[in-house]
Amino acid sequence: MADIPQSFLGLLVTVLYLLTGVSGETLSMFSRVGDDVSLPCNNVVYPDCSSTTWLYNRALSTRTIQEVTLGEIKVDQTERADRLSLGSNCSLHVSDVRAEDVGLYICRQFLTETGTQHGGDAPVHLSVLTRSTASTARPAFSSTSPSSAGTSNAVKLPISHIMLFVTLTIMAAIVTIHTRRNRPPKALPPQAEEASGIEIHVLEE
Repeated sequence: MADIPQSFLGLLVTVLYLLTGVSGETLSMFSRVGDDVSLPCNNVVYPDCSSTTWLYNRALSTRTIQEVTLGEIKVDQTERADRLSLGSNCSLHVSDVRAEDVGLYICRQFLTETGTQHGGDAPVHLSVLTRSTASTARPAFSSTSPSSAGTSNAVKLPISHIMLFVTLTIMAAIVTIHTRRNRPPKALPPQAEEASGIEIHVLEE
């Protein structure tokens, strides 16, 4: 380990620091088409959800839609509004999940209607596994979301945890390769050394 370049160690420390700093901030959830899913709000202030606002950024779109305002569903599209509701702990419940529900959902808290935001965002990214893309989508992990037990096979896992695991695996491989390359060659056994010193004389007639 002492032979590892200082620049490599600096990079490792920087990556770990950045990953630790974002750990747990963004939640990744998976659901199948037709299932129901509950997206947790981890910054609730008022239990009656009167301070809770949910924003939605659809995948591949820059438009932000405010779907819940201070505890009330505010969606122009009646069909989508019928599929949204607030559950326990102000989680956003989406029934009959569809492919177009993929995207980033952000839970925010406002203590008053005209006041500034209280605290930080609680973002949740929802991925939807369809029957035609299920074989190529990222695998669903074995643990299930407690908030949606009995209604969905949704899985929640912080993206930063996956990044940290992958990064540490790559770093370990690099360290192993570097250590093996700098390892001094093994000494020849005594028999080999003696054999290498044998001189052959050819007798001429």
